[in-house]
Amino acid sequence: MENPLLSGLHHMLRPIARYCIRSSLGLQELLEMSKVVLLEVAAEEMQRLDEKVNISRLSAMTGVHRKDAVRIYREKDVDQESSRFVSRVVWQWRQDQRFQNKSGKPRPLTFRGDESEFSELVRVVSQDLHPGTVLFELERLNAVKRVKDTIQLLVKAYVPRGNPVEGLRMLGEDVDDLSCAVMDNVFCQDSNQKPNYHAKAVYDNIAEEDLPQLRSWIFKQASSFHQKVAKYLSKYDLDITPNPKKKGGKRIVLGIFTRT
Repeated sequence: MENPLLSGLHHMLRPIARYCIRSSLGLQELLEMSKVVLLEVAAEEMQRLDEKVNISRLSAMTGVHRKDAVRIYREKDVDQESSRFVSRVVWQWRQDQRFQNKSGKPRPLTFRGDESEFSELVRVVSQDLHPGTVLFELERLNAVKRVKDTIQLLVKAYVPRGNPVEGLRMLGEDVDDLSCAVMDNVFCQDSNQKPNYHAKAVYDNIAEEDLPQLRSWIFKQASSFHQKVAKYLSKYDLDITPNPKKKGGKRIVLGIFTRT
């Protein structure tokens, strides 16, 4: 009888294998990065359960040799790129009423000094970010422009063009969210709990000349729906609408994608 867990792993590894083949990455690179990720996720799981993280437990939990666990977990050099937070800054700017005009649009923000409106925006996202670094990245991407003593947002969302590292990091996050959503549906034991929405529409006999018009129509419809959901959920996000009587920390993800 086929093992459903291994079968699921087989299907999930296919896009990873395709990425490796297209990027000239071989088995050794895949094995090394698999060890890194297994150790990272195992440590996160231990921390979530308030368990002590040590090399012996990591090795037993993942099957990664103790020598490799020591080398990777203790000596890894993690590059914390500021660009990973840029999408959150753009999103916060567009959704947070503190940084909007009366029409609900993102308004120009002052940006000079630690007490500027832009510095306040960045601090809402993370206390560890330097506003100057984020501003540099936004200007590099032509996502903002300076208007006298303010900066104006030019984009509806952060798209990491020309930055393959950031683009692929976002891909990894999307794959992780989708995988967790499906696993929640498959393994959830609570019959009263509403499942995560998971659906895909496929039409495989479309005329090529119709593709540009259909791509544009789908993009417009998906964007409109996404904005509607974002506006509604923002009322419940405590970073955007603070409520001292409520405890936050829970996460909702809505993912939409098209492929033509």
